[in-house]
Amino acid sequence: MEDLEFKAKNVIRFFTVVFIISLIIIIICLLMLKYSVEGEENMPFEISQLIVVSTAEGIDTEGENIWNFNLMQNNDIYLYISKNKNHEKTEIIKSITLDNFEIDNNPKIGKLVIYRPSSNAEKNFEYLEEYQINDKITYVGSEESNTKNLEIANQGGVIIFRICNDDIRKIFYK
Repeated sequence: MEDLEFKAKNVIRFFTVVFIISLIIIIICLLMLKYSVEGEENMPFEISQLIVVSTAEGIDTEGENIWNFNLMQNNDIYLYISKNKNHEKTEIIKSITLDNFEIDNNPKIGKLVIYRPSSNAEKNFEYLEEYQINDKITYVGSEESNTKNLEIANQGGVIIFRICNDDIRKIFYK
């Protein structure tokens, strides 16, 4: 009889432990699901401004005596990152990565190309293949913002990139 009572107590203990562990796992899974749906509520940094500056430009492809222009439309995107005043802890920006660029509707005329800022001190953007963003752009946290070197101040700054509709039209005149 005592042996049967001992086995019954062990079975009850086993199922109690399994129930408690299962309950803990279910609670953790529900919290993970809630976080993945709602995300972080009190982020240390936020996008305070988004400015889009649209321009049109003609790049001379021939020289001085002949008009041979490639017309393009540019949209310069400025993302201002600032510290969230409601976040109590002191945080620093290590890096910010923009990726997964998706184009919903391609333009009827031209092709879209995304450029990062040029490292040339005289120009903000250059239309060279080395400055094209194919998959992602990463700004690294630093003491000061420097868009030429893809650096953002560790307490907030500006991220810049350009979306260019290239080859809208070629103008040729002799």
